[in-house]
Amino acid sequence: MAPLSLVTAKPCPFALPENRTALVVIDMQKDFLLKNGYGYLQCPSEEVFEQVSSVIEPTAKAIAAARKLGLHVIHTREGHVSDLSDCPPTKRLRQATANPDRHKLVIGTDGPMGRLLVRGSDGHDIVDEVKPLRDEPVLDKPGKGSFYNTDFHQMLVSRGITHILLAGVTTECCVATTFREANDHGFECCVLTDCTGGFDGTIVSATMDLFCAYDGLLGYNCSSKPLLELAATVSSIPPSVGDGVFDISVASLRSAYRTTNLTPAKVMEYIYEQIAKPESAVIFSKVIDREDALKALPEPAIVADVADMPYFYGIPFTVSENFDIENSKLIKDLLASGAILIGSTKIEYTGVGVIGVSNPEITSEYSDEYIAGGYSYGPALAIAKGLGSFALGLDTDGSARIPAAFSGVVGYNVSKGLLPSDNIAKFCPSVDSVTIIATTVPDARAVFAELRGQDLTDPYSVPDRVIPIKSVDYRGPKDGGFRFAVPDDLSLLSSDYKTGFAAFIEKAESLGGTMVDIDWSVVTKASKLVGPLLDVERVAFSTASTSADPVVAKVQEAVNATAAGMPAFKVFQDMDALRLLKTELYMSFEGAAGIDVIISPAAPYHPTFADVAANPVDVNGDLSIFTKHTNAFDMCAVTLKANEYGPLKLPFGVMISAPMGMDGRMLDIAQALA
Repeated sequence: MAPLSLVTAKPCPFALPENRTALVVIDMQKDFLLKNGYGYLQCPSEEVFEQVSSVIEPTAKAIAAARKLGLHVIHTREGHVSDLSDCPPTKRLRQATANPDRHKLVIGTDGPMGRLLVRGSDGHDIVDEVKPLRDEPVLDKPGKGSFYNTDFHQMLVSRGITHILLAGVTTECCVATTFREANDHGFECCVLTDCTGGFDGTIVSATMDLFCAYDGLLGYNCSSKPLLELAATVSSIPPSVGDGVFDISVASLRSAYRTTNLTPAKVMEYIYEQIAKPESAVIFSKVIDREDALKALPEPAIVADVADMPYFYGIPFTVSENFDIENSKLIKDLLASGAILIGSTKIEYTGVGVIGVSNPEITSEYSDEYIAGGYSYGPALAIAKGLGSFALGLDTDGSARIPAAFSGVVGYNVSKGLLPSDNIAKFCPSVDSVTIIATTVPDARAVFAELRGQDLTDPYSVPDRVIPIKSVDYRGPKDGGFRFAVPDDLSLLSSDYKTGFAAFIEKAESLGGTMVDIDWSVVTKASKLVGPLLDVERVAFSTASTSADPVVAKVQEAVNATAAGMPAFKVFQDMDALRLLKTELYMSFEGAAGIDVIISPAAPYHPTFADVAANPVDVNGDLSIFTKHTNAFDMCAVTLKANEYGPLKLPFGVMISAPMGMDGRMLDIAQALA
């Protein structure tokens, strides 16, 4: 699609970058737009109130246009929890104190549509004309601005959004506050002037002018007319889908379900045909009966029936077998959003290391001579074989990312605590992190964006307000540039991996990257400390018996020996040393001279079964040389296929990593380089 823009915007055309633009619809609630709501009860004039409610129709048209153009659409609602603990007395009482005759009813008071501006009341809901679709996020906010005491920044950056169109009410209050906040956060913003209104015409007019004043000091404004004109040029004729193999990526299936005759039943028929093949069946520990998997889904007969679908409607996925498929919050949330669980895939049950060779039937997707990697090899192989749109696994020190790299798919290790991790059997709880396996970075990103959020029942969950906030670069990595560091010791790399990594770094520099030297000894020291500490934790939490496989048994023996020889005081000393090293590494990411990401190989080489059998302990240690510190430092990381090598066309994978909470920026860069 050619680049889109609102050419009549002031002070100059406003760009609508593909996949990076959102229409944010502010507080189109009954309490503000319908008679007997909070706004009506505070408004001094029936005529003024009708002017405010008149924005419903143009806003509905703008929303329809944004959906047709494929823009993100996000809705907000202002309101408070039932005990009003998130409503400061100043907000609740100031107007009533100043003018008690007009403001007889305040926030929390019982009104004709329930308690005023209280979540769960009828008045708090969004009016029917602009009702959110089931796959559109709704942000509940306690303040006038959308960023205060919410996860709005993370909601935007997790989706890669850099440009915002604003509509809604009221212009002078919640729209203007959100506009100013977004400006401070680095987003490009444009207010749609005919899709917003307020309770004082003079103030509204002055606010509209302010939006684009001083040559765009704060941003842009524009009517919705050019947006509607752009939408009118988009064809809505649905193509048909034939029989046979088709793209089961998240993005492709979401589009196909809306615009073609493809159904979840047809997708499942294809996937279960693949699972029946011996080379696919061997990776599963449990396969859900196909009819049972489909039971929860309504089967659409015509396109119109699926115009309003949950985000993951009909999207097939798998999980590694250490997920409790009955009780995991992640799985429950996915099923509630329409996803279809295919089954559980195998892992290396001992949980030791990253070689995963105890089952000789499970090999690389590219050659029986090469290992798949481990211990969480099942999710990566499921996606490489086309047995799901995405998979969930658990990563300790590269144990899910390395198999993804060896399988030529994306392995996204989410910052620890940003996804719920309850009811997952962990080998190293202090560092284990949920990993999303997908065929593309946008697919992995979409899964993260929909599932992220604090889980109060999970002791490892991170509160939103703890996640660091850095301003957005609206230009994107290629035009805005990015800074990266690489390991200073690549001596373990095979010759093919050295060639592949050099080519990828050259690509990164050609796409806006600038390589910066950092003190890599911090990572080297950390890696030496992490290995023994993980061994202690594995022994503490593992319930696995000694493997019958002699190669795995040797690794288990080494792990047990390390743990047994490490006194308790040494554990605490090394943990404290790791915290200091983490702080030192994180400082490399700070300031204008700091880096955005680290780029490294995902592994130093891809071993064969023979390589592992000859020296299992050393190979196990080698493979995680670039990955193990990321979990210990609570970092996010994503592995992706950089290129291929050799007659077997084996994939060479790289890893891009960043500090905790910087997932959005890291994914922006990974997406640009993929």
